[in-house]
Amino acid sequence: MYSGEELFFSVSVAVYVAISLAIAAIRWGHKCQPYARHADYYYPAWKTLVFCFGMDVLLLPIVFMPQDTDAVLYLRMLLILASPFFCAVVLFSYFGKVLNVGWWRNPVHALYIPFDLMVLTALVLTLIPGTQLKGSFCKWFFSIAGIMALIYLLCFVMAISMITCAIRRYSEDNYSNPEDFPRQFAKGIIWVPVIHLTISWVTTFIGTYNSLSIGMLLLSVLGVAFIIGALTPHRTLDVERLESGELQVETVDVPEPSLPEPDAQPEPAEETLSQERKDEIAGIVRRCVEDDQAYLDSHLTLNSLSRICGVNRTYLSQVITDSMGGFYNYVNRCRLAHVARLKVQQPDASIEEIVTASGFGSRQSYYNVRRQLE
Repeated sequence: MYSGEELFFSVSVAVYVAISLAIAAIRWGHKCQPYARHADYYYPAWKTLVFCFGMDVLLLPIVFMPQDTDAVLYLRMLLILASPFFCAVVLFSYFGKVLNVGWWRNPVHALYIPFDLMVLTALVLTLIPGTQLKGSFCKWFFSIAGIMALIYLLCFVMAISMITCAIRRYSEDNYSNPEDFPRQFAKGIIWVPVIHLTISWVTTFIGTYNSLSIGMLLLSVLGVAFIIGALTPHRTLDVERLESGELQVETVDVPEPSLPEPDAQPEPAEETLSQERKDEIAGIVRRCVEDDQAYLDSHLTLNSLSRICGVNRTYLSQVITDSMGGFYNYVNRCRLAHVARLKVQQPDASIEEIVTASGFGSRQSYYNVRRQLE
């Protein structure tokens, strides 16, 4: 017979496994139409999610042997290893594909080997009758697990750093198209793995039946909240435009933060930038953006405009901010004005045709910008 704590522990692990397998099944079989035709674009990490949540089936033995000391230690080892590692893998898989960054693949995939060896070893020892994880062997085994956990934590920190750098780079002061990077989604979702890691490691550190049970239930709730938020895609490029071949999958290329783009041409120090020079730069910008219609490039950035104008990026940003209300606002107001003109000139054209011909990445992007600026 199980004690009350052991029964609660068994039920909480069973709930967690059931929810994890349900999430894996949902992610495998459910993708909103018409996005399912391009699942790898709209759901970049769907295969990784299926794998990571499906791996929780390895916790099933714990459900049937909650009183076993090895089973409890097995769960604690999985929490301390799998949480940072799988969170890092999911973040890299999703945002790495969005940003067209591939440097993480080989190192992270290589780390699967020691992870699998540790998990399989612990699982076999748990299924063998008796207590194997004890004494000096237990200390040695969990010392290795601790070292691996620190390595996986480093991967996790690198993934978080990659996303936070991208959020800063894709600020409204640098990019004109909100489709280039799902910035708002990134700012919200980045807290989910942090909370997951915190719950897992605090639960592991305390290590009692009740703490493990509560931790598993909290992780179950977090998993449900996560899959609800991930059911719909957060990349807003229209399916029709993707299928037309106008843009290819994973075309967004983000420069490494450590290699800043050189200025288009040297300028004097900021304090020597005269009003006359500022007016000259403003004239150059208006000629390039408005007269030459640079805003029709749906992926126009401050860096690319700096190259087009032949003006130092820092001073270009300063002039646009002071004289035109900021890069994002200025470029998108030009696009909105172009939409208004096309509606008059081409009354039979669809809104989709008009907004894409005006530099917006999609109809949804147009509506979002219009709500924000009008």
